[in-house]
Amino acid sequence: MRYLPLTVGASGAINTEEDMAVQNVEVSLSGQTSMTMMCHGSGWRIRVCRYLQEGYDYTVTPQLNSNYLNGVSTFDLVLISKHILGVQPLGSPYKMIAADVNNSKSITTLDLIQLRKLILSIDTEFGNNTSWRFVEAAYQFPNASNPWFEEFPEVVNINNLPGTGINGADFVAVKIGDVNGDAEANALMGVSTVRLPARLP
Repeated sequence: MRYLPLTVGASGAINTEEDMAVQNVEVSLSGQTSMTMMCHGSGWRIRVCRYLQEGYDYTVTPQLNSNYLNGVSTFDLVLISKHILGVQPLGSPYKMIAADVNNSKSITTLDLIQLRKLILSIDTEFGNNTSWRFVEAAYQFPNASNPWFEEFPEVVNINNLPGTGINGADFVAVKIGDVNGDAEANALMGVSTVRLPARLP
């Protein structure tokens, strides 16, 4: 096993379905070397002082769990209601994931109740969900009208790390409760680069 200098870096993009870059996402890299960095709007990138190990497996995991009301309004309640009634389907697996507020893998009036409580400040967060979810961008939903047909990947796994490093570990970001896509995702703060010592065996 030889070490791989990270001269090419490790990088990826985190964008909404509307291709808006999302800021303040915590991105964790775990495996032979572990580290965490913040994505500030134009993607994430890592440079370490020493090495990753070629041939090992790594996992990239994004997380953002704050500002639950971002992008959430009574208009979202209307759109979710129309979807439930079959009057106007949401038409996108990502929008359906956003509508599943209680993370039950379905869209029902219970999601409307929980979202209404958030809007009325009865609740300040979702009981069984985070404010943002992230789907591996390369993933193709086998049934676009049912995103829960199979478990969708919320991490990117890199098996047998190649000599080119980690490139294109991309995600589609979904703001839970926001089905019309008006959440504020990016304040154009640029990209954060962290330098951390790698853990050598």
